[in-house]
Amino acid sequence: MAKAVKSNESEKSSSTCQEKKRKPSQKNLLNRNYSLYTHRVLREVVPNQGLSSKTADVMNRMINNILERIAEEACNLLCYKRHLTLSHQDLQMAVYRLLPNELAKHAVAFGTRAVTSYNDSKSPINL
Repeated sequence: MAKAVKSNESEKSSSTCQEKKRKPSQKNLLNRNYSLYTHRVLREVVPNQGLSSKTADVMNRMINNILERIAEEACNLLCYKRHLTLSHQDLQMAVYRLLPNELAKHAVAFGTRAVTSYNDSKSPINL
């Protein structure tokens, strides 16, 4: 009988990455609001157009959905490779797997440009 308990405990400890549940603090990150940024991008593209609140809500849900799917795909890639640390290659591969060809190329290019500009701004100024 003790052997059955031990084997049951080992089954519980060998759970996969997909079976892990989110913490309550992680759920708040999924409900971020991007409507301000959506309005800014729309103003750059079409200056004399606006968004209704329902349209902004739909766009916000779509952005949150895409970000959640990219994060989930990156986690699946980590589990597949049996790594614990997320690298930029894992994130790029998740984007390439989820988004269409040209959109994925643009997303990776803009993401790389944003990271390099962030790193340049954080580097100490040498006088």
